Amino acid sequence: MGNVLVSLDEAHDKLLRRLAARRGGKKGDLSNVVAEGLDELARSDAKEASREQLFALMRKGFDLGLKGKKVYESRDEIYD
Repeated sequence: MGNVLVSLDEAHDKLLRRLAARRGGKKGDLSNVVAEGLDELARSDAKEASREQLFALMRKGFDLGLKGKKVYESRDEIYD
């Protein structure tokens, strides 16, 4: 396990310690809160990347093999 030195302003320091205390206040809880936050950030980034990929596919469209042909001549044919 690696060590990282992080500088936080007073408000974020208090928030981090308060969140760790809610999880039991045991040794390692500060690290656990930071790890959970990083995991959530990674999930959020992955979701955003997936969303962007989906939108790119939607903008490009899909070739359904119709090549300009109509599946139905009129809307009424669908309901016959």
